[in-house]
Amino acid sequence: MGFKNILVPYDNSEHANNALKEAINMASENPEAKIHVVEVVAPPQDLVYSSINQTGFGMGVSVVAKGDFAKVVEERNAEQDKELQDTIADVVEGFPGALTAEVVFGVYAIETIIETAKHYDCDLIVMGSRGLGAIRGAIGSVSYGVLRSAEIPVLVVK
Repeated sequence: MGFKNILVPYDNSEHANNALKEAINMASENPEAKIHVVEVVAPPQDLVYSSINQTGFGMGVSVVAKGDFAKVVEERNAEQDKELQDTIADVVEGFPGALTAEVVFGVYAIETIIETAKHYDCDLIVMGSRGLGAIRGAIGSVSYGVLRSAEIPVLVVK
């Protein structure tokens, strides 16, 4: 069974690099294959001042003018996309299929990865596992959550 549309969550770890290499290996024989590399990051909290420390109500007040907020977020996202693309450039060099690399904002990594896979209509998620948690053993908590919750196959790479 050949996978044609693969999502690779990426965090610049050794395991994420191994997952990306495995995805490339799996898809290299199909010139129509697509790989989507995504780095999940929290929304830009530094652009919002929360008054929870002052009033206890948690009302957010932007430190960027309302008219400029979307532009600032878009510029920052473009910079982060470029950094990700530069980071993986050596690994993906020579991949014959289509490849995208972008940063996506998400509060919950597991849900964001699954929703991104749905957005791109992926047929496989290939991700690394740090295996740092004693409870999860060799599988990290995010990879474990994706493995448990995704509706498509998930390959966890060490």
